[in-house]
Amino acid sequence: MRTTRNPQIISLLLLAVLIAVTASAQVPPRPANANELVYDHAHVIDSANLAVINDSLKNLYRYNKTQVVVMTVESLEGMDIEEFCQQVFHDWGIGDKKLNNGVLIVIKPKTEQSKGQVRIHTGYGAEGALPDLLCKMIETDSMIPAFKVNDYGLAVRKAVSLITPAMKGEYPQDVAQFMKEKKEEEESNARTAVIIYVILYLILCGLIWYMFFMPTKKDWYSIMASPLIAASAGSSLRRSSSGGWSSGSSRSSWSSGSSSSSSWSWGGGSSGGGGASSSW
Repeated sequence: MRTTRNPQIISLLLLAVLIAVTASAQVPPRPANANELVYDHAHVIDSANLAVINDSLKNLYRYNKTQVVVMTVESLEGMDIEEFCQQVFHDWGIGDKKLNNGVLIVIKPKTEQSKGQVRIHTGYGAEGALPDLLCKMIETDSMIPAFKVNDYGLAVRKAVSLITPAMKGEYPQDVAQFMKEKKEEEESNARTAVIIYVILYLILCGLIWYMFFMPTKKDWYSIMASPLIAASAGSSLRRSSSGGWSSGSSRSSWSSGSSSSSSWSWGGGSSGGGGASSSW
């Protein structure tokens, strides 16, 4: 049997391969050795702050193997910032492979043609110490005010000064208060939702009873038991909601790196996309 090749199919396959290769090359290539943890590709961080930030992040790594990488870029290469961060995280393997305790901060400076963007992107093992709300607070309260006056070095320094104690389980007082208030707010919202649900459920049960049947003794048992089941489900929902906030204290069991080491390799950590993004 004679077979024919469709040139359009071959062209599409070649185009798909080309797109895949191009996409993987869009993010900056991973350095062979992680001797530095700040990569200022956009050249916006002054040398004094650059040195201080690098030293702080290296000390954090030696303390508990937390690998925080800061990167500035002139362009996100057509990707949204979350996709860009996830690609960098995957290609570089930020954080320890077993602990997944990497953190990536990507900054795309503001230009006349485009807005400025920043994202704090967390590995699986860093999400407890750096929940999304805390990442957002660091960006909006500490980084963006400095970005607006073009002081990128100060912005990163402020972020690192909050991320470092958080990853050690030692939240500053203002951050601890913020997280406590947010936790209480979430729990209050969950309680309110359960109460509203129970009230609506009781009303619905009453309407069904009134419209369709007169309750027998057996029906009364069913009607009275149903709200109890709903309340029990709501209680489980509330516990689930409050359980998402972790103090990050479990990180005290991390093994520390050697204080005499001046370099290390990328650990192969991964991320599920946790963190937050902001723009100005």
